Amino acid sequence: MYVFDTTLEPETSLVANQAYQRLVFRLPEEVMTAVKRDQRRMLKRLSTGKAAPPWHGDGRVCFIYSTSTSSSTPVFVDRRDSPLGDQGLQRVRPGCKVRLTLRQVWRRQQKPGTKLQVLKAQILHLDAPHQGGLASPHSIQEVSLALPLDLLQDVERLALHEDWSTQAWLRNAIETQVHRTRHQLGLDESMA
Repeated sequence: MYVFDTTLEPETSLVANQAYQRLVFRLPEEVMTAVKRDQRRMLKRLSTGKAAPPWHGDGRVCFIYSTSTSSSTPVFVDRRDSPLGDQGLQRVRPGCKVRLTLRQVWRRQQKPGTKLQVLKAQILHLDAPHQGGLASPHSIQEVSLALPLDLLQDVERLALHEDWSTQAWLRNAIETQVHRTRHQLGLDESMA
């Protein structure tokens, strides 16, 4: 298994109602080194010798999967590991930062070799839509908020008392802090 952060290339195509979808991305150098090492080990069992690496010369990988079969379809999740439905998947564009989980598998062709299969694609700057509408546009990874100690203690007390999940109370605390900051700066839409 290989897990790394990368960016989707312009050739990426995730279009609804298409039979085939395409993810194009670049492998970091350290992942290419690990893939080469693992490929040599896999091919050594067959005693076939050398095979071409499962990427283009510049480290670009093109992973194509069929939407009609679920055997090779990757799992798409948002930055919080919540599954992206069809609506959320349509918001994924070339240039998106992703954390990919890959594995190396045997290539089903006459010449022995391997290929890389995408198991999971985590879109790092996207929230999955939830039942109440779209999720908050801010990102914990991009916005640095210093929560006051009294607010943090209040939230923690409520979380323990009302048995909130960690994710729920953290999200509520951040949204409260954002709302207060926006109100203080005069950016709150409800004031207009």
